[in-house]
Amino acid sequence: MRFTVEAVIDAPLAGVWHAWTTPDDIRQWNAASADWHCPAAEIDLRPGGTFCYRMEARDGSAGFDFAGRFTRVVPYERIEYALGDERSVVVEFIAAGQGVIVRETVDAEPTHDVEQQRAGWLAILHNARQHAERGARVGPARPAGTQQITPFLWYDGQAEAAARCYVALLPDSRIDRVVRAPADHPAGSAGTVLTVEFTICGHRYVALNGGPRSPFTEAVSFQITCADQAAVDRLWDALSEGGSAGQCGWLKDRWGLSWQIVPARLHALLGDPDEARARRAMAAMLTMHKLDIAELERAADGA
Repeated sequence: MRFTVEAVIDAPLAGVWHAWTTPDDIRQWNAASADWHCPAAEIDLRPGGTFCYRMEARDGSAGFDFAGRFTRVVPYERIEYALGDERSVVVEFIAAGQGVIVRETVDAEPTHDVEQQRAGWLAILHNARQHAERGARVGPARPAGTQQITPFLWYDGQAEAAARCYVALLPDSRIDRVVRAPADHPAGSAGTVLTVEFTICGHRYVALNGGPRSPFTEAVSFQITCADQAAVDRLWDALSEGGSAGQCGWLKDRWGLSWQIVPARLHALLGDPDEARARRAMAAMLTMHKLDIAELERAADGA
């Protein structure tokens, strides 16, 4: 007998996948109730690779290893594994708008009540959802006292316009502070915008009006992973307006900054265990300007 649990997670596909496949993340959400926890997690995410998650009561009264081997891994799309008693589990990651549906289909244990099993798996899934959504809001936790790196982006007088464009397009984004020059300087006069501190997708940046001496080049670019084709189209159209299209999903915006707009599905295709599919997907990508999920899929399938 099999049962299914699922949840809609309001977070990017890449972040949800990371939460499911990274030991530090797994330890934070993998428990069905507050009186249990997961103090250790080991994972070798590949077909034939193994995993072992240590589950323990917080009072030390009980514990067990939740362990098995992976039978199929399709990055950003699907994980299948067999438990020690050969029961199988399938985890699907389905892009849904700006979020992800995670669906788990489980072979039930024959000696325990199925509804109790379903409730336990659903409780763990909801913990995972909350963890992934916290990560989407605040970004990955940083150890106390570590220095944060803030990229400085050099513009020729258009720093504020660029920053306002970016924050209008992306989630968890805002203008944090606009600093005006207190005196004349080589790139401008007193009272003009000197720097703009802003956040995009939870990460902090500073745009500097530094003058025309150091224009952007393709040597540095920002990659945006999109859940679906609609998001690719929206960001491509907005960022390339007044700029120029490049190969393989790259573009230059109207201020010369390079971006690569990538569907999450491309990561899965390029990492497909079937190397022939991955090669066909990459060959198709190399011919494209804006990336097209349907065309990439057709190429991978050999159609």
